[in-house]
Amino acid sequence: MPDGPRVPGSDGARPTPGAPSARALLARIPRDWSEAAWVTAIVRLGLLALGVVVLLQGSVPGPCHFEVARNGWATIPPLASGGLDLSLVGIWQRWDACWYGKIAAFGYEAGTDATAFFPAYPLLVRAAALPLGGHVALAGMLANLALTVVALAGLHRLVSRDLGARVADRTILYLSIFPAAIFLHAPFTEALFLAAVAWAFVGAREGRWWLAAGAALVAGLTRAQGILLVLPLAWEAMAAWRASRVGSRPSGLPWSVVTRAARGARPSSLVAPAIAVAAPVAGFAAFAWYTSAVVGLPLFDAQDAWGGREFHPPWETVAAALDWVVSGSQSNGVELLNVASLLLFAGITLLAIRRLPASYSLYAAASILLIAIRIQPIPLTSTTRLLLVVFPVFAALGIAGRHRRFDLAWTVGSVLLLGFVAVTFVRGDFVA
Repeated sequence: MPDGPRVPGSDGARPTPGAPSARALLARIPRDWSEAAWVTAIVRLGLLALGVVVLLQGSVPGPCHFEVARNGWATIPPLASGGLDLSLVGIWQRWDACWYGKIAAFGYEAGTDATAFFPAYPLLVRAAALPLGGHVALAGMLANLALTVVALAGLHRLVSRDLGARVADRTILYLSIFPAAIFLHAPFTEALFLAAVAWAFVGAREGRWWLAAGAALVAGLTRAQGILLVLPLAWEAMAAWRASRVGSRPSGLPWSVVTRAARGARPSSLVAPAIAVAAPVAGFAAFAWYTSAVVGLPLFDAQDAWGGREFHPPWETVAAALDWVVSGSQSNGVELLNVASLLLFAGITLLAIRRLPASYSLYAAASILLIAIRIQPIPLTSTTRLLLVVFPVFAALGIAGRHRRFDLAWTVGSVLLLGFVAVTFVRGDFVA
C-alpha cells in the first residue's frame, strides 16, 4: 500500500522551505572570514599534533620552566602541568606567555619587571579565563585562536581591496606558515597585535576612521611597536585632507594611496582621522603613565631588564648576531634564522616600494628599522617573532607567489622552518 503523500524534506533529501542547508549557510560567510578560518584551523591542528609528538618523545620541561626558577617570582600563574592539559596547553606556556599569564592572574605586582609587558593582552586573557576557572594558559590559547581568525580576515579584506583576492589568499597563507607563526598559537601578543594593525589599516583605507582609531588604540596598548601606526595612519589622513581640498586626486599622490571615502571628503570630517592618528600614541602614553604613577615601576625602567634602551646602528646589530652564530653559542640556529629573516624582510620592503601602497611601506620600513637597532642579551632577540606582524612583506610575497615555483618553494621551506621553531619551542629552548 502507498505510504501516503511525501512531505518535502521529511526524508532528509531536501531541506524544508525556509530552512537553509548547511552548505547555503557556509556560502553566506564572507570570503575574508572563511579563508581566515580554514587557514587558522589547519595550521593550529598541525601545531597541536606536532607538539604532542614531541612531548611523547620525552625530555620536554613543564610549563614556565624558566620563569618558575626565577628569583623574585613570589607568585606563579596557574600552570597546565599534567595529562591532556600539558600536552595541549602546557607545552606552549613558556617565556613571555608566562608573564602574560602572571599579569592576567595577579596584575602588575610590585618588585617585578612586569610593566615591560603591555596591558591589553593580559586584560583580554583575564576576561577569557573567568568562565574557565582562572585557567589563563587555556584562555590565552583560545583567545589567540579567535584573534588569529580576526587578524587574518582583516588582512585578507585589506589586501583583497588593494592587490586582489588571489594575492590576499597567498598573503594570509604565507603569514600563517611563517616560522614564527607558533606565536599566533601560543599565548603571546602577536595575534591581538596583528588583528589591531590589520583593522586599523582597513579602517583607514576604507575611510572608516573610528574603526581605525579603536584598532590603533588597542595596538598602542598591546605592544610598544603600536606607536609606529602613527606613520601609515598619518599618511592616509593626509591623503584624505588633500582630497578634501581639491575634491579629486591630490597632486602628486597616485590613486592607490587615496581611499574612496577620502575623495571629496569635507574638512569637517577630518576630526576622526586626527583622532585615529593620535590613538596609538594615546594608548602608549596611558600605559606609560600608569606604570609610573600607579605601579611605581616606569615602563622604560622595566624595559632595561631586557636591554630595552640599548640601540645601535643596524650594521652593528647584524654583525653582532653573525658573531654569535659563528661562535657556536647556544641557540645559534635560531639566531641565524633571525639574521636571515631580518635581511630578507628589509630587502623585500625595498624591492616592493613601488608595488605596495605607501602606507604599507611606511609601516614595514619603520617596524624593520626598530627591530634592527636592538642589541639585547642575545643580539636580535625575538627578531623572527617581531617580524611576523610586518604584514606588507607577506603581501609582497603574495604578489611574487603568482609564480608557481616560487609559491611551492616558499610554502615548503616555510613549513619546514615552522616545524623547526615549534619543536625548539616545545623542548624549552629560547626562541621567543
